Formats: sequence, structure tokens, C-alpha cells
Amino acid sequence: MTVLGKFLRYSWVALMSAGSDWLVFSALVSLVGLAHLPALMTARVIGGLVSFLVNRHWTWSTKRRTAVTREGRRFLVLYAGSYALAVGLFSLLVDGLGIGPYPGKLATDICCFLMNFLVMNAYVFHRRQGFSRFLQRKRDRLTSEISR
Repeated sequence: MTVLGKFLRYSWVALMSAGSDWLVFSALVSLVGLAHLPALMTARVIGGLVSFLVNRHWTWSTKRRTAVTREGRRFLVLYAGSYALAVGLFSLLVDGLGIGPYPGKLATDICCFLMNFLVMNAYVFHRRQGFSRFLQRKRDRLTSEISR
């Protein structure tokens, strides 16, 4: 599938993920009375789960069972960075600049949406074996050259 095709599928999944994220955020703020930042933090976890599961199977069509742990680890690395970006940017926009929580969340989500696609396509669901395999191949090649 082309990058454009993946981006279009990713966009649909992002809408589903954002829908679940916004639903949880709104419910926690409006119905439960939770403060904005803890509500955002909780909602991001729910949206992240939806994103990983649907993107893995539909956007990048990963069917390999053995890859789920590698992809899961990679997704968690992305998610940690995306989560930190979301919380930091949201805090800056809402608490620092005085933007309302809903426009601040929308701006945060747009930034994370773009960054997440790039990282998912290039790293999380990419077929390469991972950084440890890369280092092992480099070490083996260097050892081979030295022994000659």
C-alpha cells in the first residue's frame, strides 16, 4: 500500500481514536467533574489503545503474531513521547497561554496526529527487526572485517 493510502487509513483510525479520546475527556470533565489535565491524561490512554489495535490490523495490515511484542514496544516508545508532548503542549496552551481546554486539546491533538503518523510509518509498524538487530549486524560485520 502506498504512503498516501496508509495516511488515509490512519486518518480514519485517528478519527475513531480521537472520538473515543474526546468522549472520555468530555465525560470525565462534564459528568465526573475531573480537572482538565487528569481528564486529558486518562483520555489519551483510551485513545492510544484504540489507535494501536486498529492501526496494527487495518492501516498497516500486520498479521504476524510474533511482531506484536516488537510493535507493542515500539508503540509504547512512540506513545510515551506523544503523551509527554500532549501533556506539555496542553499545559502550555491552557495554563500558560490561557486558551480554553477544548481549543487547547484540539491543537494538541492535531500536533500529535501528524507526529504519530510519521513515527508509526517509519518505526512502529515497519518490518525492520529493530535497533538491537541493527547493532548486532554492525558488530558482526566489524568483527568479520577485523578477523580478515
